[in-house]
Amino acid sequence: MNSRADPGGWIDLTHPLHPGMPTWEDAEPAAIRALCEIGDDCPVRVSHLSMGVHTGTHLDAPAHFLQGGDMVEDLSLDILIGPAWVAETGSAELVDSPLLDRLEIPIGAERLLLRTSNTSRNLMGKSRFDRSYVGLDESGARWIASHGIRLVGFDYLSVQAYDASDETHRVLLRERIVLVEGLDLSEVGVGWHELVCLPLLAKGLEGAPVRAVARPLRA
Repeated sequence: MNSRADPGGWIDLTHPLHPGMPTWEDAEPAAIRALCEIGDDCPVRVSHLSMGVHTGTHLDAPAHFLQGGDMVEDLSLDILIGPAWVAETGSAELVDSPLLDRLEIPIGAERLLLRTSNTSRNLMGKSRFDRSYVGLDESGARWIASHGIRLVGFDYLSVQAYDASDETHRVLLRERIVLVEGLDLSEVGVGWHELVCLPLLAKGLEGAPVRAVARPLRA
């Protein structure tokens, strides 16, 4: 869990990258190594980082599932910064349309962060990939796309449930909805938050690690 306090009230929603964090079963694990340590033969410390772009806390751009879709560098900062509603899904094993109807998400919410049992089960703190994580099915994706939401975030490596159709991703990405995955939502409560979610900026990427932070907004 994330226990870093900030005098400005910011809560870090980012899981620090490290070699033991969970990754997709067919993905290369994150690797960090020092190329040079400060000593008699080297005046500085220099490190090397290697990982897939869908590792840890990251986002998906449309090009992840759509041929010719927008890349990370095409995403609007207007989507990535602004008020976000945090909702709690309780013990639900799937986020579908009926569940979203029951969550009382405010009309006009453009950014939605969903804290599921992935957080209480600490799935991002376990090195082994867990197929039982909670995510959206296609009906949930269609609900989000039809309610004007421009960014949706989840607390595991995919917004899409493991056994759900890939159309779940496509429904969202066709509408250019930004998908933020692998968030640390352990310290945020239900309600409005100011969200800043900025990706590593590199050309030609369909996804990228992000540093995401939030702080509660007063009513």
